[in-house]
Amino acid sequence: MSPARPAHEQPGHTPATVPYDEYGNLLSTTAGVDPDRITWRPPHPFTQPLHLHDARALRGITRPVTWKDPHGPATFPMFADDLARVIKGTISDHGLVVGATWVPLVRRDRYGISLKTFHEQEEPAAERELPASPAEEAAARFIDREHVVQLVRVAFSMGEPEADLPPDLTTLIRHIREDQP
Repeated sequence: MSPARPAHEQPGHTPATVPYDEYGNLLSTTAGVDPDRITWRPPHPFTQPLHLHDARALRGITRPVTWKDPHGPATFPMFADDLARVIKGTISDHGLVVGATWVPLVRRDRYGISLKTFHEQEEPAAERELPASPAEEAAARFIDREHVVQLVRVAFSMGEPEADLPPDLTTLIRHIREDQP
């Protein structure tokens, strides 16, 4: 928590997983909910029109504002202090907030949605399904090291024979190939 901002003004962070129930509702907290009824999903941003369903939370900071999917039963809690940013930063069409990208996050041990900010617009790089094997990693490091050796030779316009290189460059190339600092 930042010392300059109180707890109710903290930006929150994206958790590893968020809890949903069997109807697709994002749960604001898992306290008092049967663990068998909770489905934990990755917090993928989503673009969906939502309308304001319940704003009684404006009376207290621990109660969420609730947004509802107009075409289904799913509801999504939001922290009350994020409501002003939604009103100022989105387009409303007949009571629906359209074109907004929502991000599940956690703040004060509670889950909710928030608008995707400018800095979050870029999608993360796709993860490889399988991690690289040790042999693949070693081959990639070898290729990278040899590429650096070639760049050193070109930068100092030296020929292929390493015997003609100055001792400092020979030592540098040896350290690069041996992957030493």
